[in-house]
Parts: sequence; C-alpha cells; structure tokens
Amino acid sequence: MQLADEMQITIYTDGACDIHADNQPGGWAAILCATDESGNVIKESVLSGGREMTTNNQMELTAVIEGLKALKRPSEATIVSDSRYVIDIAKSAKKSRKNADLWKRYFELAARHQIKWRYIEGHSGHPYNERCDRIAVAEKNRLSLSKVNSVDQPPSTIESDIKVYLSTRYSSRQKKAAWSAVTVSGEEVREYGAALEKTSELEAVLIGANTCLAALPAGRSVTVLTAQEYLSKGMNHWIAKWAAKGWKTQEGKPVKYQSQWRALLELSKARNLAFVFVRSRQDNPHFRRGTDMAKQLLERAD
Repeated sequence: MQLADEMQITIYTDGACDIHADNQPGGWAAILCATDESGNVIKESVLSGGREMTTNNQMELTAVIEGLKALKRPSEATIVSDSRYVIDIAKSAKKSRKNADLWKRYFELAARHQIKWRYIEGHSGHPYNERCDRIAVAEKNRLSLSKVNSVDQPPSTIESDIKVYLSTRYSSRQKKAAWSAVTVSGEEVREYGAALEKTSELEAVLIGANTCLAALPAGRSVTVLTAQEYLSKGMNHWIAKWAAKGWKTQEGKPVKYQSQWRALLELSKARNLAFVFVRSRQDNPHFRRGTDMAKQLLERAD
C-alpha cells in the first residue's frame, strides 16, 4: 500500500476460528485505511485469507502480520484489534508461549515501523471491526465448506448434527417461486416451505436457506444440501470475496440479493455451517418429499 507522508494509517484486523478447538479451519482479515488530517479516507485496502488447520490466536496474529506486510516503507501506523492476546504480547505486557514463528515474524516487521495499538471490543458495532469480522468468518467458512462440497458425495456419507434438504420450484407463467426444506436431526424430521410472489428461483432458495437456518439451534453443525449450485458456490467460494470488495462482484457490480447473502453470512457465525450441491437427488426420499412440497405450494398459490 503506497502512502503519502501526510496520510494517517490505521490497520483494522480480526481473525475467525473455533476458539474451543485447535487445528480447525480459520480465516483472517485486515483493512488498511489511509486518512487525511480531517479523518477523510483517502485510500483503503482489504486483505484476507485463511488456513485449513489453525487456531483463533494464529488467525488474529496473521491478520496483523499481513497488514504490516502491506506497508511498503517504514510508517507510523495504528493497529486496531479486538484481541487482547495479540495486543498484550505485542506491547510486551505478556510473554508468548505459543506461535513462536508467527511472533518472530511480527517483531521483525514491527521493527520497521512506529506502531500504536488500540483495543476495541468485538461486535460492539464499529464498522471496520464488523467488516473485518464478516470477511474473516467468510474465509473460515470457505475453507470449512471446501471439505464437503463435492457434487458426487452422497448425502448419507456426510457427517453433521442436522441435514437440511433444500428444494425449489419456479413458474415462469406465474412469476412465482416456492421453496421447501426437510430437516433431519437423528430421528427428528421437520418440514418448512413457502410460496413467494414475484421472486426468482435463486432468491427463493436464499430466502428458504435463511428462514430454515434461523429456525435451527445455534452451536450445531448443519449441512445444507441443495439443488442450486449457485448457492453452494456462493457460500463456498465467492462470499468472502464479495464481502472484501464491499459486496461487489469481480466486475464491480453490486451483488444481487445482497441482503440474503449477508443474512446467511451472519447465521454462519453461530453454526458450523456447510453447503453442498447435490447433482443426483431422485434416489433420496427427503429430496423427493421436498420436491413434492415445493410443487404443492406453488400449485396452491395459483
């Protein structure tokens, strides 16, 4: 990030990983802001990434390291973090007992700059902290989902507390769509669904996913099996990039159905959530039931 001397540099950082377990997929994000003396943003850079096997502290520290690496010359910078772990060790208030390689890299980079630290409470509504959190969570989910996103993987082989079989039906004549979901948790089976006016099939599947997931308990592992490949690719591959770009596509256009994608990203924070595109569905009774439900909902809405 090339910066003029009169700019003030702030690096916002965050990491996302299961704080109760090691060697889980995780994500990190750093937003570099250059402002003038009046606080107006002159330039902004967004960085993000993740690892398949990591810890929350490693992701928090990696975000800081990557933010500092983006500074191309010695600079005065304020790093804003919601991690007391990182701040205390970086300020030598505590000694590090783990992650020696990462801390060595941090102190090497920090020696080139004049760094101030500022703590901000996580999820307190600060816009840059919230953005970093969303991006880091999206990166974490992208890696989590990559483990179970094979189109040829039979639903019966997927291990999850709850499986959601999501189906849709669309009528171009009526300009209506219907979604249905069959959720299976052990022996418990529940059904959800609705018909929607002036709604595309993609929007319907997003609404269905949000409605269904919001009704499920937090803290559980949930796999959504869907006939909509766009949904699985969106959650598995694209959503982290959309969030990093301010909810713009690679072409710079606003992401369509943005509010629904944002809601899914928010729901994923409290759940170990995976999306799987299933190519062949006719041999699965839950998908057959879902297809029939969606068809009936659409017919009753006629």
